[in-house]
Formats: sequence, structure tokens, C-alpha cells
Amino acid sequence: MKIEKYIKKIRISFVAVFLSFVFHFIFFLPHAEAGNERTVALVMKALSNPFFSKMEEGAKKYAMEEDIPLEVFGVERETDVERQIGICDNLISRGYGAIVIAPADSKKLVPICKKAMEKNIIVINIDNPLHKKTMKQMGISIPFVGSDNYTGAGMVGTYIKKKLDGQGDLIVIEGIRGVENAELRKNGFIETVTRDSKIRIVGSESANWHTDEALFVTTGLLKKHKNINAIFCANDQMALGALQAIDIMGLTGTTLLAGYDNIELARDHMHNGRIHATIEQHPEQMGEYGVQLAWQALNDQKISFYKSTSLDLITHESFNKTIGLSVSTLQTSFFLTLLKGAQEAADLYGLTLIVKDAQNSDSQQLSDIVDLLEQDVDILMVNPTNTESVMPGIGMANKKAVPIISVDRKTSGGKILCHIESDNVEGGRMAAEILARYFKEGARVIEIEGIPGTSACYERGVGFNKELQKYPQIKVVARDVANFDRKEAREVMLRILQGGEGFDAVFAHNDDMILGVIDALKKFNYGHSPLLIGFDALPEAKKAIHQDELNATIAQQPELMGKLSIETAVRYFRGEKVKPKLFVDLSVISK
Repeated sequence: MKIEKYIKKIRISFVAVFLSFVFHFIFFLPHAEAGNERTVALVMKALSNPFFSKMEEGAKKYAMEEDIPLEVFGVERETDVERQIGICDNLISRGYGAIVIAPADSKKLVPICKKAMEKNIIVINIDNPLHKKTMKQMGISIPFVGSDNYTGAGMVGTYIKKKLDGQGDLIVIEGIRGVENAELRKNGFIETVTRDSKIRIVGSESANWHTDEALFVTTGLLKKHKNINAIFCANDQMALGALQAIDIMGLTGTTLLAGYDNIELARDHMHNGRIHATIEQHPEQMGEYGVQLAWQALNDQKISFYKSTSLDLITHESFNKTIGLSVSTLQTSFFLTLLKGAQEAADLYGLTLIVKDAQNSDSQQLSDIVDLLEQDVDILMVNPTNTESVMPGIGMANKKAVPIISVDRKTSGGKILCHIESDNVEGGRMAAEILARYFKEGARVIEIEGIPGTSACYERGVGFNKELQKYPQIKVVARDVANFDRKEAREVMLRILQGGEGFDAVFAHNDDMILGVIDALKKFNYGHSPLLIGFDALPEAKKAIHQDELNATIAQQPELMGKLSIETAVRYFRGEKVKPKLFVDLSVISK
């Protein structure tokens, strides 16, 4: 009896211990870890590569702005495929909500991605495309974010072909063979540089994306093949190794060298012309867009299966060059945004940008232009305060043979390399079309004009009024000047309201002025709700649209204007043909 009680007691103890173990097992196994189901994991390749540092910065910046839980993981070398698979396996077991992956291998990472998807984990592929055939065989499809590696390498190929006048012997240093982006870059470069030319590829070997291997491989190829005219490396890390090989072999200054990724160390060598070209494929956009798609998918939103990032050819010709920019005023959001686009592009292409704010003063702008010319700028960019008054400055620049790029507003004459603007006539016409669609039976309209004498003011007015001639039921009952200024537009509108002039709509030549109109309507407590149309699509104007205070604005992308101005200068420095006029597309923004 005592023995039976003892055995029973042992059994009870065993069951208790067993149940305790099971309880611990269930609640503390990694795959049951709570709190990760809303977290996005970014899994990158070589953390030592500056390219992936930019990717991480872009992802973290977006995650912080949008309050998205994000954790970052990676391996030391891009050949650490098994280690990257292990990281993903651990993330799966810990129940992360989404994995954004830049795969170290296009084929070997497909099975682990499938495993994640089977656990209902969102997977987004960035930078290096996973192998389509392998994914198809495994019955999965994964959204991709990245640039077109074939096209990017082709841009380098076109540049090298032109520099060599279509003839010469080249060698190629490849990335990891079989990896999708490595193969695309190799093929894109070779097929483009040899097309319609006498250029020969005399050697092509892999250095697995690494600097040390590129030094060894390139040295061997340079010993084997004499009189090499150019070397293309599928990333900048390998270009740095190839550069060391060029120095060792005593070929410095005789061989063109190009890479891919636009890392800082490569840019340092572009300043002295030792590396001649690279491709910026914006890894910060890859990180940002990857996290964006993952978060949208986690929130059950429909996402696209391909989102492209930008490609820019960066070459040594623009480094150490200086551009002077004379802008009419930096007191408005439009020109601050234009400057932002110009400054970011200048930084990208290695240019120094000197900026002068004329503060809407004709005489100040002429003084600024004189100062910029005395600093021996390589190109003068001008946003005129006035079409006519800027002409003495244009004449001085022409006399010194300094190329001129005019932006947003025209000059009345002089030799201009390129003019960049929105089609202001078309923008004015678009504003009139909005009125015509809204008012079928007729309307009384007030037009608030910008600075007299500027091309933007004149052309927007021409487009607007010419289009209105098609609709005789719509009449402009008042027209006044507010010089593109919010405060002046507010005062103009208050005078009109106090005068008792009845109206149904207001078109202002820029958003600052239409915001001034809104200020006046609020102050006057105007009971009627007129149709309000602005021009520029400034952030505050778009906010006003969402708040039902503004009906529409014409978007003309000032940031893109600034960017195009710099890119035009870069094309000039490379000796490429520059178009005399570039238009930036317009669009209507409304609720």
C-alpha cells in the first residue's frame, strides 16, 4: 500500500514537471515570441559596404517618419550566403511580420523566402532580384524594389564607348557569378559598349564584389593583356581594388576605370580623375521603398510587384566645377524647393553650388551676377527677377563666355545654353479649364497677377485669358497685381471684399497669393465659398486642398526644375549635346 502511494506520488510529480516543461516550451520557444508580428526586418548583404549603409539610412529614416517598428540585420561579406539564410530562419522562428531582403544569392535564398511566406510573413525583395525561374519552380512570387542593373551598366558602357571613340581593348571585373544583379551588370555593359563599335572585351573574371579579390584578379589580367584602354568593375568596392592594380602595374593615367554604386571612396578618386565613372542607384530609396511596401502589405493594402529606383551616371568631369545660382527670392516656398532640388543634384554630381538671393531686387540681382562672375564660376544659373532688367548681367556673362542656364523665368535675350521651365501658358490654360468645367452657367472671376515683367506672370495670364475667351459666360470682373507675395495678395483681396465686388472664383498666379486670398476671406468672414485656384502645388497649398479651403493648384515641380538645371550643366561638362529648352510636366492637384 505504501509502495503504491509512493509510486502514485512519483507519477504526480513527474506529470507536474512534464506540464511545467511543456508550459515553458510553449511560451518561451523563439517562434512563439510575442511582439514581432508587426515588426519589419531589413536583411542586407555586406554591412561593411557603404552602399548598404545608405540603404539602412533610407529604411530607418522612413520607418522613423512613419512610426514603423524596424530592425536591421546583415552579414560581413557578400559571400556569406549560409549566414544570411540563418538570419532569415531565425527571423521566421521569432515570428517577424515582414522581411525585406537584399539577397546574397539569387537562387539559394528562394527556399528560405518561401518558408517565410508559408508562415504568413511578408517578404519584399530589394536590390538584387531573386531568380525568377527558381521562384516559379517553387510556386512563389515576391515583390521587387530596385533599379534596372542592365540599364545602369549600359549607361556606363555608352559613356566609355564615347570616351574611347568606339575602339579599344577592355576588361571586366564581375560580381558573384550566377547572382542576378552581377549577371545583369556584366551583360548590360558588354552588350552596350561593344554594340556598333570596334571595342573588344579581352578578359572578364569574377572578384565576388570584394576589393582584395579585385586587386588580385585585375593584376593578373593586366599582366596577361597589354594596352588595356578601360576597366569596368561591377561595383565600386572592386573598382578600388582595380585602381590599386593599375597603380602597381604603372598604368596610372592611361586606363579609364568605371565602377557601380557611387560610394564615397570612389568619389574621392573621381575628384582627381583616377576613377572616371560610376552609377548611383539610390540604395536609400531601396531601403525606404522596401519598408514602405512591407508596411503597406502588413496593413492589408494592395502593393505593386515592382517599384523602380532612380539611376544616375556620375562622371569625373563635373567634379571640382562650380556653378553660380542667382535666384530672384528665397522668401517663397517655391524657390526654396527649387534650390533644394539643385543643391541635392549638385552634391550628387560633385559640384560646388554658390547661391545668391536677389530678394526680388533687380539691382541686387545684377550685383549678385557680377560677384558670381568674379568668382570664375563655370556655369551661371539665373532665375530672373525681371525679364528685361537682368539683361546687363546676361551680357556680362556672355562677354566672359560663361554658359548660362535660365530657370523658371526667361530672359528677354542674350545667349542662353538652356532654358528650363514649366509651360506657363499651358498652366494658365489648365486653370481656365477648371473654371469652365465647374461653371456651366457662368461666373465672375478675380485674377491675382504676379510680378509684372516676369515671363511667368505674363505667360500664365496669357494662357488663362486666352482659354477663357472660349467661354463667354465666364467674366474676369477684377484683376490686380500682388507680386507673387502672400501678404500683398491678402491686402488686395481685402480691398476687393470691402469694395463689395461680387465674385464666384479667384485664380492667383501662384500658391503664395492664393493662400493670401484665403487669409483675407477668413479675416473678412466672407460667407460665400468661391472656387479658388492656385499655381505651384506648394505643401501648404496641398494641405489647404485636403482641408477644403482650396479647390485646385497647378503643380509644376520646382524641385525637378532645380535638378534638371544641374543635370544640364553636367551634360555640358561631359561634352554632350544640350537641348536649348526643357519643359517640366504640369498637372492639376485637387481633392
